[in-house]
Amino acid sequence: MSDLDEFKATYFDECSELLLELEEQFAAIEEGDRDSERLNAVFRAIHSIKGGGGAFGFDGLVKFAHSFETLLDYVRDGRVELTEEVVTLCIRSVDIVADFVNAARNGDTLPAEYGASEKASFDALARGEAAETEAGAGESDEDSMDEFDIDFTPVSVDLSADKPLSDLPVSPDGESSWLITFTPFPTLYERANDPLLLFRELALLGSIEVTATLGGLPTLDQFDPFGVYCSWTIALTSDKASEEAIREVFEFVDGDCEITVEKQAGAPAAEITEPDDLPSFADLAEEAKAERKFVPTGEPDADSAPAAPAAPAADVGAPTPVRPVTPAAANGVSSAAASEEANGGRAVGMQSIRVDLDKVDRVVNMVGELVITQSMLTQQMDDAIRDRYQELVRGIEVLAQTTRGLQDAVMAIRAQPVKSVFSRMPRLVRELAAKTGKKIKLETIGENTEIDKTVIEQLSDPLTHMVRNSADHGIEGLENRLASGKPETGTIRLSAEQAGGNILIVVEDDGQGINRERVLEIGRERGIVGPDQQLTDEQIDNLIFAPGFSTASEISDISGRGVGMDVVLSNIKKIGGSVHVRSWPGKGTRMTLRLPLTLAVLDVMLVKVAGSPYVIPLSSIVETIQNSRADFGHMPSGGKVLQVRGEYVQVVDLARRFEMVTDQTDDNRFVVLCEAEGNSKVALVVDDIIGQQQVVIKSLEENFERINGIAGGTILGDGNVALIVDVQSLKTGHAHQNAA
Repeated sequence: MSDLDEFKATYFDECSELLLELEEQFAAIEEGDRDSERLNAVFRAIHSIKGGGGAFGFDGLVKFAHSFETLLDYVRDGRVELTEEVVTLCIRSVDIVADFVNAARNGDTLPAEYGASEKASFDALARGEAAETEAGAGESDEDSMDEFDIDFTPVSVDLSADKPLSDLPVSPDGESSWLITFTPFPTLYERANDPLLLFRELALLGSIEVTATLGGLPTLDQFDPFGVYCSWTIALTSDKASEEAIREVFEFVDGDCEITVEKQAGAPAAEITEPDDLPSFADLAEEAKAERKFVPTGEPDADSAPAAPAAPAADVGAPTPVRPVTPAAANGVSSAAASEEANGGRAVGMQSIRVDLDKVDRVVNMVGELVITQSMLTQQMDDAIRDRYQELVRGIEVLAQTTRGLQDAVMAIRAQPVKSVFSRMPRLVRELAAKTGKKIKLETIGENTEIDKTVIEQLSDPLTHMVRNSADHGIEGLENRLASGKPETGTIRLSAEQAGGNILIVVEDDGQGINRERVLEIGRERGIVGPDQQLTDEQIDNLIFAPGFSTASEISDISGRGVGMDVVLSNIKKIGGSVHVRSWPGKGTRMTLRLPLTLAVLDVMLVKVAGSPYVIPLSSIVETIQNSRADFGHMPSGGKVLQVRGEYVQVVDLARRFEMVTDQTDDNRFVVLCEAEGNSKVALVVDDIIGQQQVVIKSLEENFERINGIAGGTILGDGNVALIVDVQSLKTGHAHQNAA
């Protein structure tokens, strides 16, 4: 991959983050939060997308983003009122920006008129006209980026130091004159910023003259392709510019360049003269070779140190050399130190880095192997070794602690807040409300809860289908809600929280709940439920996850094909999670996703069943009981139950469940009481309890096939393979067997 491809990849990654931020900010703005900082945030996001797009020549993206940015600037200044229509236009335009970005990423070309209607609306609003203006007026489709013809020809400005500024002629009409020096650092180009776009933004404030300073050019054999050999001096004449407004143009490259802004006292009108014979690029290079000593890195000699851009009183027509790697501050302090001082003492540099997920996965796998090795060493130590080699034992204990710390650190690297998925739901709810004619609001809780990135990637589709189900089937129409004494606006609540080694994601609505009679009737019609089979309320609710099941009377673009909730169940099971449904007729429905916090390393209890090792996730275990002390009973159907503190718990004998024969007597076996979905419990009977340890999870489905009751596998320290018990699957499967 070339350097340019790497820069593009970084740009597109940043665009994904910026588009996500735009979604979040506009969602808050739509809810009524019109804080100025939110408007500044969306303006910065669009500006950054536009700036990078211009650097790579994505003209369609740049033109649209520029018009969008101009509208946002007018909104910030109060020249355009932020009405509901304008907010809707902006939200729709974010989609168009995303389409332009995706087209650029994939190398596709969008139609020339794509986004023309929205762009025309931007221009109409900027002119004080209605937002509904259709694209069609020729002036609306003009490229506003081409309004400013900037001449980059070197010029001379005569501002003699011995001539009092008060004696200089004053600019007409009370305009102010400013002199701006702009010296980029190499990082400005590394981050895909383009000075030309900055100058075009500056030209919005008034009339500008730009002087390019090329005095630092080296000879060709010393030329550094990544060096910086050019700075600029800009003379700005404006009746509306202030120092704050000028610096705001450059705020997105703050820390990546050196900027000085000087107001000319008395508002002098600079005498601009263009030389008759301009030196050629080769002449400048030859002059630099003869008179300057090129220093690519390090500090320059006293005789050849390139100076910072000249102060306003100097002759800016004289070339000002620019250091190619690290521009020095005017006072001799390094640019890094100057930038650090300007940022309140904080070190300037990358606070985060982008790392390919495959590289992180390789580290995770190596940490997993380290966990297995550490477990193997621990198992090899018997009492004799512990007594004789105490230093070795202490070393292995330190290794165990270090391994655990390393594992936690790696998992933290992979962890991401679920906010990235939650932020897509407000728009979905708005669209569903518009299509169904219902009033629906979405509440989100715990969006900063962190979860493994691999799990996050599998969450989008299930959550989308669950929210669609709540909006279409759960929330009633306006008349029905009012007749039931409910508010006319239905509520869908989306929440996330950490519970032990799991993440619970809940989608809850205050709608009509599940019509169990209707669900059971459809289940019998489609052969999902036997004619004489009796199901509990929980089992009836779970029928909505059956393939092809739907209660919709007709097929629409929202529901009716019976694939939505089936996708939820299959996707969640792929990542070792489970789904629990609880409904209250007339009051609402709650769907809970229980997901593993991480897909790599798990704390477990190692048990033995019929001579084979099995592991049970430690986060599911409530307590362990010896069989001889357990209070067992039997149901009329013949099933076995365990009475624990007045509660009857279903019992699953793992040896019998997996069709194995054990030689242990019942009194010598153990009960592991586990918690399943919805705070329900299940008691697993095992032959022996070996102890607690960490294991590395391996997918059984990818390496073999899916087995009901088994969530995955792991390799123990002695090299044996142990299967990971799926507690919820065992409970549900056993209940279905008893019901059948």
